[in-house]
Parts: sequence; C-alpha cells; structure tokens
Amino acid sequence: MGFLNEIMLFGLAGVAVPVLIHLLNRYRYREIDWGAMELLRRAMVVRSRRVRIEDLILLILRCLAVALIAMSMARPSISVSGAKFFGGESRVAAVIAVDGSYSMDHRPGVRSRFDAAMQKARQIVRTLQPGDQVSVVLMGQRPRTLLRNVSYDEQRIDEHLAAAAPLPERLNLEPGLEQAAALVAEARAPVRECYVISDSQDLSWRQLSDRARESMAEMARSGRLYYLSAATGGAANVALTDFRMVSGARRAGAMVRYVAEVRNSGAAPVRNVPVTLTLDHKTADRRVIDVIQPGRAVAVPLYAKLASPGNVQITAQLERDALAVDDVRHAAVHVRERIRVLVVDGDSGGPRGEGGAEFLMKALVPDPSKPSQASIAARRVAQVELGLHRLDEQDIIILSNVSGVRAARAKELGDFVRQGGGLVVFLGDKVSGPLLNAQMTVDGEPLLPAAIGRAVEAGRGQEGGWAIEPADPRHPLGRLLASLPGPLVGEARVRKLFALEPHDGARAVLNVAGGDLPLLLERRLGRGVVLLSASSADRRWGTVPINPAFLILLHESVAHLTRQSHERQFTVGEPLVVRLPARGEAEQFMLAGPDGASVAIQATEIDGQRAADCGLPEMPGFYQLKVNKDSEPIMTAVNVDPVESDVRSLTADELRTALGAAPIRILPGENIAEEVKQGRTGYELWRILMLIGLAVLCVEGLLAWHFSRKLAQETSALPKTAREAIRGEKEAA
Repeated sequence: MGFLNEIMLFGLAGVAVPVLIHLLNRYRYREIDWGAMELLRRAMVVRSRRVRIEDLILLILRCLAVALIAMSMARPSISVSGAKFFGGESRVAAVIAVDGSYSMDHRPGVRSRFDAAMQKARQIVRTLQPGDQVSVVLMGQRPRTLLRNVSYDEQRIDEHLAAAAPLPERLNLEPGLEQAAALVAEARAPVRECYVISDSQDLSWRQLSDRARESMAEMARSGRLYYLSAATGGAANVALTDFRMVSGARRAGAMVRYVAEVRNSGAAPVRNVPVTLTLDHKTADRRVIDVIQPGRAVAVPLYAKLASPGNVQITAQLERDALAVDDVRHAAVHVRERIRVLVVDGDSGGPRGEGGAEFLMKALVPDPSKPSQASIAARRVAQVELGLHRLDEQDIIILSNVSGVRAARAKELGDFVRQGGGLVVFLGDKVSGPLLNAQMTVDGEPLLPAAIGRAVEAGRGQEGGWAIEPADPRHPLGRLLASLPGPLVGEARVRKLFALEPHDGARAVLNVAGGDLPLLLERRLGRGVVLLSASSADRRWGTVPINPAFLILLHESVAHLTRQSHERQFTVGEPLVVRLPARGEAEQFMLAGPDGASVAIQATEIDGQRAADCGLPEMPGFYQLKVNKDSEPIMTAVNVDPVESDVRSLTADELRTALGAAPIRILPGENIAEEVKQGRTGYELWRILMLIGLAVLCVEGLLAWHFSRKLAQETSALPKTAREAIRGEKEAA
C-alpha cells in the first residue's frame, strides 16, 4: 500500500484525543466513603461492569472513525486487482516527455521523427480516462512544460500536441529528465507513469550521465518508466557545421574570405553539394563540392566584397535536404567606411628605419596609392603627441615601445577600449615594466592583459632565438598561425622578450616554442580588446617583424580588433548578451528578432559594463538591438548548435546496452495501448475509507444515545432513597 498524500497521516495522532477524554472522565469525580452508598454497591456492581464495556466500545468506535478519516485524507492506494470490487478507484497520472530537439525534425520520407513521436503520444493519451492527470514536457536545450498535471480532456490535449513543434536546439537530456521526474513526484494518483519519447540519437543516448540515471531511478521509485523510440530508418543528413571569416577586414571595399564547413553524417557518399553565400539576401558566391564521404567534412572557401559601410547580413546555405534547419548559418558584420589606426611611436628621434613604428606602418599600408589598401587610414605620431589627438576618432591604437603614459591619457585609453576600440601594445628597450604597469592602471584596474616583468633573452641553445607557436588554436590569430606554412613560420625568431604575468581574464594567443613564455596575450575590456606583445615591433629583438607572417598576423589582428563582441555567432538557447556603449542615457531598448517581433530590453550591468541581456534566443537568424533613434542598430547572428546535426540513432540492441541497468522499460512500436494497460493495477481507497469512517461515527452516535437512554431508565427505576444517595454523591463530588 502507498499513500498519495502522506503528510495527512499525521492525522492519525487524533486517535489520542478520544482516549485522553476517556481517561479524564474517569478521574473527574472524587471517591468519598459514604455509608448510604454501601446500600447500592451490590445493586450497581453488575451495571458498572456493563457501563465500562459500553464506554470501551464507544472509545474504540471513536478512535476507529478518526483513524479512517485520517487514512482517507492520506489517499491510500493498493496494487491489488481485486481492490476495485471493494470500492477501489483507479486513477492514472501520465507524464509524457517528448524529445523536441531539431534532430527530431529529420524527415527521410513523408513523416518526420517528431510526427512519429506525437503519434505515439496520442496513443498513450487514448488509454486514459476522465479523472486521470496528464503532463507533457518538450525537451530541448531546456525543458518546456506544455501541460502540467491537468485533468484528462482529450480535445484539449490533442490541441496542445498538434501545436507542438521541434525546437531549433540540441537535446540537453539531464534537465529534461529532471523536469519529468519533478512532475511524476508531484502527481496525485495511485498509478504514476512517465513516457520518454526520443529518436535514440547516438549523441544523447550512448553515454548516459549519472545525473540522467539518477532522474530515471527517481521516476522508477515513484511509478513506472517507459521508453518509446521515434527513430526512423534513414539517417542521411548534410549540414553546415561551421561558418567563419578567416581573412579580410570589415571595411568598405574590402574582399573577405569565409570558410563554410559541410559535414556528411550519413552512411553513403554525397555528391554535387552546392554552397551559396549571400550578402543582404543577394548572391555573392557559389561553390559546388564534388563529393563528401560518410562521416567526413569539407571546408569550402567563399568570397565576398563588402561594398558599403553599415550592418551586413551574411548567410551560407545548402540546398534543402531531410533536415532543413542545419542547412543555413548566419554571420553579422558591421562594415566600417575606413579603419582608422593610430600608431604611437616611442622610438621617434632614433635612427631612421629601425623603429618599430616604421615596420608597423609598412605592414599596415605597404602601398597607400593602391585603392585596395587606402581603406586603412594609418597615421603615425610621436609619443609626446598622443595627447593632441582625439582617441574616439580612431578604431585601433598601437603603442610601439612607448616608455610611459600620463594618467589622463591612460584613463582615455581605458575609456577608448571600453567603448569598443582596439589597443595593441608592443614592448621594447625603452619600456620599464614596473613603471608601465603603474601608469597603465586606472582606478585599481589594469588596462594591460598582464604585469610586465624582467626582460629575458634566448640562450645559446635556441639557434638565433625562439620560434613562435599558437598558444590557443581556437583563437583567430592562433588558428591563422597554425595554417601558415611551417618553413615560413620557422624563420620568424624572437631573441628577447619580457616575462609576463597574466591578469585575470587574460588568455595567451601565441607562445615562444620551448620556453613556455607567452608572446602575445589578449584581454577583453568592456566592448573592446587589448593585445600585449612581450617583444618589440622592430628587428632589434628578433626577426619576426621582417617575416611575411608578421604582415599576415598584423592584418588579421586589425580584423580581429575591429570585430565587436556582438558580431560573434551565438547559439540558440545561449544567453544573448550585447555590450553597450559606456556613454548613453537610454535605459530601455527594442530588440527585433528574425520573425519581426520586437520586445523591450532593459539596460543592465554585467562585469562592471553596461549591457543588454536579451535572454535566450529561441530561433536562428538575425537580431537587431535599437540603442537610440539616431544610431544604427546593433546586429548579431544566432545559429543552431551543429552537434545535433548528426542524426544517427542507436539500434534496439545498442539502446538496451546504453540503458544498461537503468530502471526503464522499452515499449515496442506496436500495441502500445495494450502494453500500457497491462501495467495499470493501482487503485485508490480514499472514498470507501471516508464512507466507512462516517458510518462508524453514525454508529458511535447511535450507540452513545442508546447507552445513555438505557442508563437513565435504570437510574429512574431505583428506590427514591438510592436516587437521592446518588444525587447527593454527585453534589458532594
């Protein structure tokens, strides 16, 4: 026997109340030795025994009535099929947890996997009766509860199931199962069931976490747990799993190069796969992949020219296949009219041609007369002239071997970066580490990614200096360096650098090989980025500035620094947080989604910076945040998580192996209703217990009235002197 409302079992303590009343009544009168009572003692001895028995019967009935009512309120249930003949009431609470990830939208034929799952859910619902409870959970990156313990209404449930659709999200199994377990636990029925319907995707089900198994065990303790597979026979799918810009600058007139990664997760080769690149819905490039082998990915280069400044929507797209949602990926780009670079020369006055600023200027604009390079407006100024230029008119500021910065300029540099500017610092022989550390600290916060230590020179065993290598292959600069020819990069050597101690939030981008010393560090500050080079930009500390890799890395650094944080690609279900300009009076903005709907967003503060927390995007596409009426909106792109594109499902044997000892029963695809009904044997007894309890109270009342009336009649039949004696005894008591 189980109880659906166990807390009401505390009502059984009420059984003590009639017992206490009975005991108190026994000791309410004082015993007084009185001669007249001796006349009645022998006449009453028989009656007193009968009265005690009658009182005991009434006491038992009262206790039984209290216990039955308390038990009925606790709603006991038993799993004996014969209980229904004794008034047992069978009630079912069914929780249906449906996989709503976008792999369920895979459609190899007429029906998708999600259609098959909804059909199975309807078959389960058809087995229920009026009075039963139903809950429906759609599992994605986070669970959505469509129905929560509602009474059975076939039309209402069908409407909710018909309105459900796959989400453009990956399946996060653990929170989905936890939500289902919570619904099972709060259900109030003798028979509690949970049905998990999924496509048995290899990614989600082959390696179940301990957290998922614990949720299954919790549901199995509360009721019965079933699994229904909605997998289809086909698993062919070609998807765009990556889309990124690998070269070029975000400026008007520049040619940019994107790479789209196309993966074949099916079991057969796929041929003649077209990939199209569009800019603001206009075709810019189109390539055709000859063949993609099963389980392999092919990287496709795509080129486009950024004709005019402003926000640009860039999209890579495949032809529609069995799973359409992963055939497209988006990128948001803010194109500038010109990229304005201010190079601050700390070597001014030295020998001509040896300063780092000259190497930087030649690398940034090798030939200013060429139109293709004229969109980078690089200007070189002496260190003492830094205060004469407005920093908010620049996009990037490069400090080359600058020995010191005044406090006012340091604060301006900090504000410049927080507003979205890029700052690059090259060290050199004029730099004093402790002095620059102190000067580049504003209000206790360092502007540089690391504290500058002592200078370190390569030893004799380094063969002319240290080689350079990526410290973070995922960073654009690290990825670019890894893609360059080995012999070319191997000729770039660093003979001298400063030891750097990274601050919190800094990340190493490049290292020197073998020395475990960071060469280039990055730290995000507000909307902008600071890059710190441990070496110099001239040839006195190494051969890097005269290596072709330096020019490539410098231009990629310009592209990286002009890329705002909101231009990165977000994922559906990932928090969409947009950094805002530090200056601005508006506290409320409008966010327009891909469907055209707009919502109001409040400004907030995250990590000390103004930001707009736009919540969790629920669909892929472009989002635009209107900061004020005079400026262009901030645009960002949201894509689906590519890991869900591998739609391969486990076979029945593989699924059983993956589930292992998990307390879950796999239902076959046919005769679902019969299998479900056979497992329902629970009956609820609260109604019959309540009726019995009320009947006992009625019987107790009638018996109490009968016993009292009988005692009164017997007392009236006694002699007058006996009645007076009894009355006198009561008055004396």
